[in-house]
Amino acid sequence: MKKTRFLLSLAMLVLLLVSLSAISVSADSGSASYDFLIGTALCPDPECVAVARADDGDTIEIAGAGTLSIHPKSVSGGGTFTHHFAGGGSGSGTWIATKLLSFDEYHCFFEPGFGDICGGRVLIRVHLVAAGGSPQADAILEMTCILGGKAPASAVEGIRLAIQDGLNFNQELGGLDLFIKQ
Repeated sequence: MKKTRFLLSLAMLVLLLVSLSAISVSADSGSASYDFLIGTALCPDPECVAVARADDGDTIEIAGAGTLSIHPKSVSGGGTFTHHFAGGGSGSGTWIATKLLSFDEYHCFFEPGFGDICGGRVLIRVHLVAAGGSPQADAILEMTCILGGKAPASAVEGIRLAIQDGLNFNQELGGLDLFIKQ
């Protein structure tokens, strides 16, 4: 039952993203566009939560969705974050993608009903805004999907977030990410 609910949720999200992004796909043969889904934006189940930990024990949960293009190089999208402090308590807010830094596709395969599902690694500059509007910070969000079995041996599924002049959440603790080639 849980797997069926996950697949149904994934199918609904894929169909929504495909319909929203079809307008922006370029006809240039050198172009490639992908939708991305992070954490609970991919599925509502707890196993989907994308979490990373900093050296001080703090953790961050990230969820979101968007579109990236490698030619022309662009990114759009955003989502939410929750920062859990090692000593207790938490803070939350939103993030928005501001610049695509790099994208490496590992492998794509066709999944009936979904299209081309891909593994890969992306680096995106993001802007974080805490609930209430302050503080704000810029950061680098790394998302890695090892789907398809052709990722480098060193690749780990999950997210990392390096906040400029702040914490570096550089230990993936779990969650699911996905790229869908358009």
